[in-house]
Amino acid sequence: MCALTYRHDYRFRARLFPNLGVCRMSTAHFPSGEPTAPLWRVLYQDALLEFDNAKLPKRILRARSAIRERAQENLADPFERRVLDDALQTLQRLEEIVARKQCA
Repeated sequence: MCALTYRHDYRFRARLFPNLGVCRMSTAHFPSGEPTAPLWRVLYQDALLEFDNAKLPKRILRARSAIRERAQENLADPFERRVLDDALQTLQRLEEIVARKQCA
């Protein structure tokens, strides 16, 4: 992947997912006050920050699986349910973007 494509991809994802932060270390703390990120969120952010299109489908699959497991664990909290639903929708959009790039 050339540097120009990498920079363009990074800027595109930064605009699409503005709350992710710049580095993976940002997964250590969240506004909710949790000292460490839940597994689903770490896997989700790893999928969003993956630039290798060959690895991306596997990361999306792992993140989606972890999100669904978390949703089954905690159905009582409507706010968390909404966050999980939004994450699933975002992964779906990312999958669509990758599919379009592969067809082009």
